[in-house]
Amino acid sequence: MPISRIDAIQLFDLDLSRRGRIPDLRKLLDIDAESAAYTRYTESFEWIFEAQSTPGDAKDRTIDPTLQYLSQKVNCPYSPPGFDRFALTEDPSDSHDRGGVITLSQDLQAGMVCTWGSYLGTSDALAIKHSLSVDISAHYLKQLSGLFDYISEGHLMYPFIGLRYASSELDEVLRDDGIILGMVLSGGLDHEFDDTMRSYVSKGLSLRRYEGLFLQSSGGLGVYVSGTESTAEADLDLYERTLFRAVQVCEICLLEQRMLRTFKSIADKDAKKVRIFPRPFLIEKRREELLILENEMVKSLPFRSPESVPLVRKAQEIFQVPSFLQDAKDSYNFLETRYQNTKTTALATVAVVAYILDRLKVWNTIARLIAGLFGQHR
Repeated sequence: MPISRIDAIQLFDLDLSRRGRIPDLRKLLDIDAESAAYTRYTESFEWIFEAQSTPGDAKDRTIDPTLQYLSQKVNCPYSPPGFDRFALTEDPSDSHDRGGVITLSQDLQAGMVCTWGSYLGTSDALAIKHSLSVDISAHYLKQLSGLFDYISEGHLMYPFIGLRYASSELDEVLRDDGIILGMVLSGGLDHEFDDTMRSYVSKGLSLRRYEGLFLQSSGGLGVYVSGTESTAEADLDLYERTLFRAVQVCEICLLEQRMLRTFKSIADKDAKKVRIFPRPFLIEKRREELLILENEMVKSLPFRSPESVPLVRKAQEIFQVPSFLQDAKDSYNFLETRYQNTKTTALATVAVVAYILDRLKVWNTIARLIAGLFGQHR
């Protein structure tokens, strides 16, 4: 069936744990940059989550104490809790490029770079997916140079392909093009059977009648039909907004993966630090970090719409976020157990040393020395 538009979105996650807390992000990135990708991110964000907000001042509270304003503490309040967003300008030498976005946190040591390319519907969607680079292009790296000192590593690129059909019947599209759609989703490199390809797109996550949303841990696919809105312009606007709503569902899951992987790696390294000397403040810091990750970034996200809760929860299962969370908990539990063992050993050692010193009358000698010193000063 005829495809009118193909979009390829690439998501690159970043580990920002190389150094400590990142300073003011607005001094490291271009706050005046603009891109079509950034615009679509901000427009579709509240289809899933609440924007970051702040209460009114004393005067506002006398009128309405429940009134909330968009937060001025971040460059973009349409970001996940604890994160901020900045636009990345498009590459003028690439006619398909529509710009990018970087989403990152000063404290949570994670970031995500998104780039967006649009293609004519006559292009080969599978060939486009195979042609995507696994590395961030030099054009975008140049815009991120202020963050280089904080980047520890990146992970594999996550591709999301959006296909907009001229047809208005989603079921018909999925039935007729099920094999090729399954190949676009999986990459088609494993040469699966046709029935397997169809099964990949047999049950989507979205409840919207014009959207088929299919996710795997290695890539995503959005299939969209036309004619939902009354005008062509409104229909295109709906497509792009819905596309980036789906992209942000993938993004939050990838950010959760990154933060939990980073926490696990740090906790495993900390376990080596407490083998000899107990470090109670370090353990308390890691405990607080784990609680923030679990409660604020995984379990209690600021959902806004009724569809967003089941949509994100299903996506978390696909991206194995609960498994990553359990791995992080296991690493923390091992860290705390080793700390408790080291603390017990240290206390026992102190007790034994104190007992030996007491038997050797060392404390009596020390007491006489102190008494003598005080006696000299009288």
